[in-house]
Amino acid sequence: MKRYDVVALVTGVCFLGLALAVLADALVAPVSWGLVKIVTPVVLVVVGVAGLVLSRRS
Repeated sequence: MKRYDVVALVTGVCFLGLALAVLADALVAPVSWGLVKIVTPVVLVVVGVAGLVLSRRS
């Protein structure tokens, strides 16, 4: 089974989300902070679970 660099993956996904939010803020419309308060914890939990799944040894 191929080993993944889980720390790099989780960090990259978090920074990708941040970059997409800044890009959307600059090009499309201002970011709604009410939406950010809801979406950010959900995304962090999903990314954390993905990191745990990928770090398991089978």
